[in-house]
Amino acid sequence: MIIILSYFHTKIGTDIFYTFPKTQLDSEISGRLYDIMTQQKEEEFFTHTFGNSKFLNSYFQIHSDWARGYREMLMLSIMITQQISPDIEESIASLCKKFIEKMRSNEDIFTGFHIKELSKYDEEDKERIIKSELLIKEWVKDLYWETLEESRKKSEEEKITLLLNDRYIFESLEKMSGELKNISREIEISSSNDTLKSNTKIKNSILNLNKIIDDLYGGYIEKMTVLDIENEEGLFSTDEAIDADTKKSKKELIQLLEGEVNRKGE
Repeated sequence: MIIILSYFHTKIGTDIFYTFPKTQLDSEISGRLYDIMTQQKEEEFFTHTFGNSKFLNSYFQIHSDWARGYREMLMLSIMITQQISPDIEESIASLCKKFIEKMRSNEDIFTGFHIKELSKYDEEDKERIIKSELLIKEWVKDLYWETLEESRKKSEEEKITLLLNDRYIFESLEKMSGELKNISREIEISSSNDTLKSNTKIKNSILNLNKIIDDLYGGYIEKMTVLDIENEEGLFSTDEAIDADTKKSKKELIQLLEGEVNRKGE
């Protein structure tokens, strides 16, 4: 992720004022940002995609005593290379809005955009320009860290919320617990003369557990796929691996339950 602050320079036109982290932007990207900013007529938040990158832009103006028309024309761009959800995009838009409000709340901040003409100003104005330029850069840095933290937090919240608030998952776990309790109860109340292998209630509970595990595991994998959780450890690497793991887990559970039944029946 890169934060880019562009501005309109009276003599050279649209220019990059500052980027953070500090980097040399590709000439094609710079050219695209220049074109976009030049075409903007109204203040707004908008997005566009170029290559593998997505740009979240806020075009805005601030009052200026020194600029033509008494307005500094600016564009804040956040360049990202990964997919983000609408919620994260909305959060970023909100952070951009706060950044713009902060810029407008400082009546002297416009002076920082005249750093390239520093030599033509008197000592008092030079001091104002340098001070404002440093302040703008600090604000851009702050925006970067705020955006990074908000994106991380929102991403984790979305994944956790979608997984933990899934009513079906919780209900399935409760059903599994109920079936295990039924099996345990049948084992405890059965007399030594009972044949547990033929106990209908235990057989039904094992069949129900088998189906719940099938549905629960399948739903969990589907949810993880929707969330696009990366496979760093190869946990969900292939369909074959998923099927093998599922069968193994089911087999081990059923064997465990049947083993307990057989042990008690002997």
